[in-house]
Amino acid sequence: MHKIELDTYKQRCEQYFHAHEQMRHQLQELLRYRFGKKSERFVDDESLQALLFDSPATDVEATEPTESVTVASHHRQKTPRVDKSLPTRIDIIPVSDADRQCSCGCQKTVIGYEFKTLVNYVPEVCELVEQRRERVACPQGCEAEVITAPAPLHILPKVKATESFLAFLVTRKLDDRQPLYHLEKQLEARHGIDVSRQTMARWMIDLIEPLQPLFNLLKDEVIDYPIASCDATTLQVLNEPNRAATTKSQLYCMRGGPPDKSVILYEYNALLHKVFISDWFQGFSGYLHVDGGNCFDSLGAQADVQLSYCNAHARRKFEAVAKASKKNGLAAEALRKYKALYKIEREAKEAELTPEQRYARRQRDSKPLMEQFKHWLDEHWPTVLPQSPLGNAFAYAINRWEGLSRFVDDGRLEIDNNHTEREIKPVVIARKNFLFCASVDGAKALSLHFSLLRTAKLHGHEPYRYYVRVLKSIPHCKTVADYEALLPWNMAVNSDE
Repeated sequence: MHKIELDTYKQRCEQYFHAHEQMRHQLQELLRYRFGKKSERFVDDESLQALLFDSPATDVEATEPTESVTVASHHRQKTPRVDKSLPTRIDIIPVSDADRQCSCGCQKTVIGYEFKTLVNYVPEVCELVEQRRERVACPQGCEAEVITAPAPLHILPKVKATESFLAFLVTRKLDDRQPLYHLEKQLEARHGIDVSRQTMARWMIDLIEPLQPLFNLLKDEVIDYPIASCDATTLQVLNEPNRAATTKSQLYCMRGGPPDKSVILYEYNALLHKVFISDWFQGFSGYLHVDGGNCFDSLGAQADVQLSYCNAHARRKFEAVAKASKKNGLAAEALRKYKALYKIEREAKEAELTPEQRYARRQRDSKPLMEQFKHWLDEHWPTVLPQSPLGNAFAYAINRWEGLSRFVDDGRLEIDNNHTEREIKPVVIARKNFLFCASVDGAKALSLHFSLLRTAKLHGHEPYRYYVRVLKSIPHCKTVADYEALLPWNMAVNSDE
């Protein structure tokens, strides 16, 4: 009986110890989030010691620059960088009449100019466009039919706003991150235009149907190319059927397409994420960059789809443990191994290696490092507490090792999914301003407009000018070829024609 009680107490002590370690780790993370640095940069103490005590020729591997002390000094004010194609107005500043008179009695002539270029701002103009459609009739009073000129084609025929104004709303809300309630007040105060935020939101939603063919063509590029990626962030929708207003859904970001036809797409989903992912990538065959979320498991189980897991996610779990603990232990050692791997990736990027060259470099340098890393994980995995933060980091890497090491075998793949995470950031920043979507239709409109804007920017287009051209051209599209001509890579960059 005493042995049973002793075993029970041991189990409880072990549970309490795990709970204490978990809470201590969470406390350290909260303190770091509230008061510390958000950077994931890893400064290796051993490398710093090598710099201090070894010879100057010591080679220190560093993917990220170490922090340095900056001495305050006077810096000359930098001239603003401007696009040389901007409209330029020439202001000639004349010399006074008194200074034009030479002491010898002659009149001085202009021999040149002293140049200075200033950045100028011209306030935006809102105006009313009064369309007057001619009506013609016979001057002899014949009873012939009176003819009225047909109304110009418009993407939203019943909306009393030009395509330029609609493009202004979309780009201001999503690219400039101005919530509609801010735009409502600005338009009223600055231009005397009284248009409610509800009306503007309805216009953006009404644009879904005419713009959907473009989204579908962009999605085809993602599905047809064998390299793609996916990531997600949360999005709150207030009026969602059978769900509380506080419940958060997901906004997915998908990247793919050939290098010259790269695509960034967003799509909203509330429930059944595994089904959503499988349906969205139906027909896709190849490699998919993802994090370790279980919503991708069913897609990864398909024979023609291989998941390439994000090493940044695996590294991040070790990084959190290393920053929370002052001991230079296993977590720091894992970060050193990742530093060596990322140094290879950085050098390949700086050298602008082709996929074939990057594959050869990885086979020569990265593959042995990954094999050593896996051996190190297997060796130390039994020595860590399974339920501790460090144990979770080990388990995450070991259980997903096949996908984490997949980048070594194809030069087209990336070591992580950060290129997709970076496209999540614009959504997150905009979301901090507009906070939520009022309806499911609003969330779908947000996804579609973000998709077109971000893809256009990826190909060098200025978002507003691109959107104006698209909105004006859509009503004239009759065939698939007409819609294909409006894709970003088929349009001249920043042309108004």
